[in-house]
Amino acid sequence: MFISQACFEGDKTNEHKIIAKLQKTMNETFNTPGLVSVDCWLKENKDRVEYVFVTKWESKDHFKTWVTREDHVEEHKEMNKQKQQGQQGEVKIKKTLRQYQVVDVTSL
Repeated sequence: MFISQACFEGDKTNEHKIIAKLQKTMNETFNTPGLVSVDCWLKENKDRVEYVFVTKWESKDHFKTWVTREDHVEEHKEMNKQKQQGQQGEVKIKKTLRQYQVVDVTSL
């Protein structure tokens, strides 16, 4: 099993933008071959929020197929283009990616 975490952290004033991104990603994830489960976790304090989008896959190859689909790649290309041209605005959302492979610790 392969697990991917995408963590989005920002000010509560930008929470609606994080939620919109998560909803879009959630809708694009359903019924994907090799997907085992999807969770979204929330951690918040007085003025910051952190949402963690966690997907579990049958294999790393299933995840790679999903993340390299054409519409996803094009979306990131467009975001990078806007960022380079200074068109993306000043919204500060920190994104952290983590990926894990399930390990049977009794066999290590």
